[in-house]
Amino acid sequence: MSALFKREAAIIAMTPNEDQTGKEGYAVKVSSGKGALCTADTDAPIGVIVDGEGTSGKSAVAVCDACAGTVRVKLNSSPGTVGLGTYLTVASDGTFKAAVSTKTQCARALESGSAGELIEAVLHRPVAAA
Repeated sequence: MSALFKREAAIIAMTPNEDQTGKEGYAVKVSSGKGALCTADTDAPIGVIVDGEGTSGKSAVAVCDACAGTVRVKLNSSPGTVGLGTYLTVASDGTFKAAVSTKTQCARALESGSAGELIEAVLHRPVAAA
């Protein structure tokens, strides 16, 4: 393998902008060089937290459009109907819901789920849902 190949899974360590303890499955964006929870449904996330830490640590973040394998994403308190194959958009609290037009989409459900659950999903490049 080439020495230029850096890692097998696109999971990076990011300094949290806020306490991300217990925030596994939430979408994060880059803010002043730190990982910040997405706060708008139009934010373009860099990825999803797979291991959240406090501000003195580093959160592990699976990068959208590069992460090998699947991750678990946190469903919103009002996620709509989420089933196998449902495209997911980011909600204003960093959780996910069934795709809503003009909102940022970056994941696809690999199982059904309901409010507040962590479900298996595959990440993809963030795009505005049509």
